[in-house]
Amino acid sequence: MNNNIIDYVKYYSNSTFDEIKFNQMDALVYSILVYLPVQNVVNGTEISELSKYVDSEKVRGAVGPIAADLLPTVLNSPRYKDIQVYNFDKREDDEVQFGAATFRSSGNTFVAFEGTNAAIIGWIENFMLTSEYPTKTQKLAIEYINNTILDSDTKILVGGHSKGGNLAMTASMECRDDIFDRIETIYNFDGPGFRKEEFESDKFKRMNSKTINVLPEGSLIGILMLNKNYNYINADGVGFKQHYPTSWKVFGQFFEPSKQSKASKQIEESLEKSVKELKEEDVKKTLAILMDFFKKNNISNTTDIKGLKFEDLRNIIKDVKDIDENSKKLFMEILKILINPE
Repeated sequence: MNNNIIDYVKYYSNSTFDEIKFNQMDALVYSILVYLPVQNVVNGTEISELSKYVDSEKVRGAVGPIAADLLPTVLNSPRYKDIQVYNFDKREDDEVQFGAATFRSSGNTFVAFEGTNAAIIGWIENFMLTSEYPTKTQKLAIEYINNTILDSDTKILVGGHSKGGNLAMTASMECRDDIFDRIETIYNFDGPGFRKEEFESDKFKRMNSKTINVLPEGSLIGILMLNKNYNYINADGVGFKQHYPTSWKVFGQFFEPSKQSKASKQIEESLEKSVKELKEEDVKKTLAILMDFFKKNNISNTTDIKGLKFEDLRNIIKDVKDIDENSKKLFMEILKILINPE
């Protein structure tokens, strides 16, 4: 029988944190709940009351529905129901897609960052990581952790899934020293890494010493950019489906360990070479052209883009002048993911 994170929550729903200590599964729960489309959450709201703030009509993307499925079990659970939520922040416009929330319980403060949802700008932001640091969303993450942490938060945990994992690492790298000193663990669930400049910095090494990187064996997202100390886990499905947290196999309070698949390793090596050869100006120029195309065609999320033909988008990239063939090839792969992320 293959169990996943929802099975974990159901099985341990009656076990308090005194009985079963906080672990990676709980970190993943918070990293999923931050995807919930909420409005005007009152600070100090208990998780048992969180559903009243959820706009069910705005549940979208791949992880949003998982969060919606997980919430009923969580809010009725003695393990989670008394957790208090603070600073649930959601922003989405033409420049950023950002989400964060702070979960406080007796002794623990968990800062969770949202990954990429269905918004096109969220995907574009992921590709900006190859040419810019900090991006606008990374700046929001740094600002968020500096503003949300209180002097009374003595044990701080930070985490996120997908882009949220990168934001968790970035916020921890760049936060005030008095906050970093209180961070015990950073959880990166299949989130992309960093450019060479950040990867080789002392602040990355300091942050990485506190980080647990969890990647499915066939990872396509967590292998992007530069990072180290990966923990590969067993997962169902193939390709991009392994990125979804419900595909990750759980045994009790632990993920089932595994090794990186050959396909994932080949893609990692290929992408690493491509990214090294990218020119910053090429990335920015191509992303600007793509965003302009999306705006003119009223495309704001991945649902809209599914109706387009890949051939049409490929021709857009081909027509971009003064961009080398390596960059064009990489963006072709990006567009394939955008059109069919399943």
